[in-house]
Amino acid sequence: MAGIFVERYSRAAVWCQRLAVFLIPYFVTVILLFRLSKIETSQLFALIGVGFMLVLISLVFAFRSISELWNKGYRGGTMVVRGLLITLIMLVPFVYYSYLALQFPLANDVSTDPFNPPEYVTAQETRLGLLSEGVNPVGEYIRDHALKMIEAYPKLQPRRYPAGAERVLEAVRSIVEENEWPVTGSQGIPENRVEDTESELADNSGNSQNEDQSASLEETVEKPDDIYFEFIERTPVFGFENDVIIRIVSEDRNTLVDVRASSRLGRHDFGYNATLIERILTQLDGALLGIAGEG
Repeated sequence: MAGIFVERYSRAAVWCQRLAVFLIPYFVTVILLFRLSKIETSQLFALIGVGFMLVLISLVFAFRSISELWNKGYRGGTMVVRGLLITLIMLVPFVYYSYLALQFPLANDVSTDPFNPPEYVTAQETRLGLLSEGVNPVGEYIRDHALKMIEAYPKLQPRRYPAGAERVLEAVRSIVEENEWPVTGSQGIPENRVEDTESELADNSGNSQNEDQSASLEETVEKPDDIYFEFIERTPVFGFENDVIIRIVSEDRNTLVDVRASSRLGRHDFGYNATLIERILTQLDGALLGIAGEG
């Protein structure tokens, strides 16, 4: 009686493919739930951790199925290749951020002026009210932190433009509007200062008796204050919020621009805030095309 040879499928290959295919809608669902505010940050990180464990389990199934295909002649090569490919793609973000964690220092607050960073207008108070939700308070720039930032981001420098502060502010506003970043606060805006100054001069001129007194009043008008423009930027995938503030300082012939960015969540920004500042300054250079910006 002739025997019938039946080729067996590797169960490990089957499960490798099943887990790999499941991981795609799993991570998409987790991201959507967080973006729609259906889960909290702690739940997000927990679900990402579960997803990472599933990725590792899928890898174990892949290596086991390869061993069975090679040593026992089981079928399932197509399944294991497909499952392994998807699993490796899912693993890429974890490997990438592990690399960034080693490449950049443990920090979530970066500024072009690490020794005298721009102070937030509203973010500090806002964050204090959100501490119970796991939001970071605004950090203080001690000397060690400043030196660490200089060493990690040596090319992160302020900009100087041979233009007036109002012209630079107009460019900043255009960039914020173009990127649809919500503005959270401002200070020292020229329109507000002009109204106050004109009213003060009008009152003083009523009491003046001659041109010499008027001239003395003009000399006592204070120089324009620094301009602060604060807004929120959100990361592309998860929508994590980062507070950004731009300081515009009028100098004798130039305007100095400093930028500070800090993450509301997480102790490590993986170099994101420094990249964000560079992107903002690059956009500002483009908006002020023809005006050379230099540190």
